[in-house]
Amino acid sequence: MITGRIDENLEARVELRIAHENGVEDVEFLVDTGFNGYLAVPPSLVERFDLRLGAVQRGITADGRTGFFDTVEVQVIWHGRPLVLRAQVLGEALLGTRLLNGNEFVVNWEVGGEVRLSEIQ
Repeated sequence: MITGRIDENLEARVELRIAHENGVEDVEFLVDTGFNGYLAVPPSLVERFDLRLGAVQRGITADGRTGFFDTVEVQVIWHGRPLVLRAQVLGEALLGTRLLNGNEFVVNWEVGGEVRLSEIQ
């Protein structure tokens, strides 16, 4: 099970372990049910983890604009197992609905409330 919390802005946040060539670090992600990708990482993480830019991906932003986004390969520890994903490089660390697929998402929606992601068996 992956756990997190509701922050002071009433946003669901979880920490995921990211493996990179210098080790493993916990990174906080905003659970964004309006983002239908897997993950997004900010440029600061790309630089800190020395991630190589990959293919450019076409996408549609929340306001309906079409854009092209850099991507990076990221290894995340997902429910205790390593999972390699192509993440978009955006302004914030986001966990999207493609990664939520196959999971139960339970939230106590109040500041400080618990967030739980469990694999659907």
